[in-house]
Amino acid sequence: MKQTIKPLLMVLILSCLLSNVCKSQPLFESDETLSIVLEAPLTDMLRQAGKKPTVSGTLRFQQDDGTDVALDVDITTRGKSRLEQCSFPPLSVNLKRQQVKSTVFAKQNKLKLVTQCSDKSVYRRYLNQEYAIYRVYNLLSDHSFRVRMLEVTYRDSNGRRRDKVQPAFFIESDKRAAKRLEMQTIDADTVKLSQLEPQSLSIFALFQFMIGNTDFSVRKGPDEEGCCHNGKLIGPADSDSGWVVLPYDFDQAGLINAKYSAPNKVLPIKSVRQRLYRGYCHHNDYLDTTIALFNENRAAIDALLKSGPDGGSQNKSALKYLRGFYDIVNDPKKRQKKIIDNCLGKKRS
Repeated sequence: MKQTIKPLLMVLILSCLLSNVCKSQPLFESDETLSIVLEAPLTDMLRQAGKKPTVSGTLRFQQDDGTDVALDVDITTRGKSRLEQCSFPPLSVNLKRQQVKSTVFAKQNKLKLVTQCSDKSVYRRYLNQEYAIYRVYNLLSDHSFRVRMLEVTYRDSNGRRRDKVQPAFFIESDKRAAKRLEMQTIDADTVKLSQLEPQSLSIFALFQFMIGNTDFSVRKGPDEEGCCHNGKLIGPADSDSGWVVLPYDFDQAGLINAKYSAPNKVLPIKSVRQRLYRGYCHHNDYLDTTIALFNENRAAIDALLKSGPDGGSQNKSALKYLRGFYDIVNDPKKRQKKIIDNCLGKKRS
């Protein structure tokens, strides 16, 4: 019997490794909104938000079979500009590995939770549009963070505030994304241009130009932090090239045009609605192929904004902004002026 089972077991393990089954993350396999209850001493946490305190709480949800599940979690505030700007800042939710098995949170450990910054309705639009931006990049590149939309009931465990129900979304962790893409996370202070995979970087740069985002860096991080700014670096195991930057944090994008958004003062633009191409001249040979990819996905990109919770009515400005991007990339003169002549660095021979 042992001789029969052992080869069969090996076949099953090999089949799993060669398929996506072993890598699947149930949380990000569905586009349906997931309803959860996040219960913790939220009032105490928010009063000290700037200090990024960690509090213990419970995450409750219902499985597809109707089973109620309660998971122990540790929650902390996170972020930089939003931590200062938001009455309800972004959160980090740490799960217990042993508890999440056989649940929708299987294989998850530490998740970023993007929250609705303020109770004002315009902030709901900001959140929904940022979620759509992540989904747009999923269309354009596998080298992207997956997201899951949520309906969150925030419950103060000390009873000091009423329950609040708001949209939010989870972002896939960099380690899980790297594993899904058969890569590993990379820690580096600075990155050489030659270490970055050129086609992926071309898509990255044109995407940021499309949404009007300049709040990023693919070569180094802010201040003394390692690479990258609003991007996570991953690459093939034991290789110092072929690296890819996974972008995140799009609240400064011109497509959203948040009230608190503003470009860095060192940049030659006065508004986030002004597009500024920050791709490298060295990758201009990939531009035609990259533009073709964006054109192929134009209808699907529009559909993501039109089909969201806010629908076309709240996204008219964003859809118009996208049309401006396509006007530029598909007009040779505009493309030359706005992109090719504006690229960073001189192309090497």
